[in-house]
Amino acid sequence: MTTIVWDGTTLATDSLISVNGSTYNHAQKLFQLDNGEWVAFAGEQQEWWEVMEWLNAGAPRNDKPHVTRVEMIIAGPDGVYEMFNKLVRIPVKGPVAYGTGWKWALAAIDHGKSAVEAVEYAKTRDHDSGGEVQSVTPATRAGVPFETLMRDVEAAPATA
Repeated sequence: MTTIVWDGTTLATDSLISVNGSTYNHAQKLFQLDNGEWVAFAGEQQEWWEVMEWLNAGAPRNDKPHVTRVEMIIAGPDGVYEMFNKLVRIPVKGPVAYGTGWKWALAAIDHGKSAVEAVEYAKTRDHDSGGEVQSVTPATRAGVPFETLMRDVEAAPATA
């Protein structure tokens, strides 16, 4: 499968493709959509292409592709979302990870590692994650640290 991670500012993934527990190939798993958002996929590679076509077509509500094994993180100017087989955007409020290496990646995040470092660590523990790490730091509201938001709120002049 794979490991995909959002750490609050960076989206990262490995590049290994495995089939039935065997290394198959290496592939791009991080893509920029036509609307400028970034998406990282885990699950059935064939289904990624169907989902990307659907997302690039504007994600028409009555024309969802039928997928059975797909997990993704989407990050862009309007926020960060996780999406699974039902293809419904679920807002992400903190670090998340999916794929077979998700537990290792979240443990690394819990210990202060970045998304890229979390994928690197997951690769050492999960036999279905490997290859080069792909990453992007998209401009997104979700990427603004809480401390910055609070500083901006406290600095704003009071209105009567």
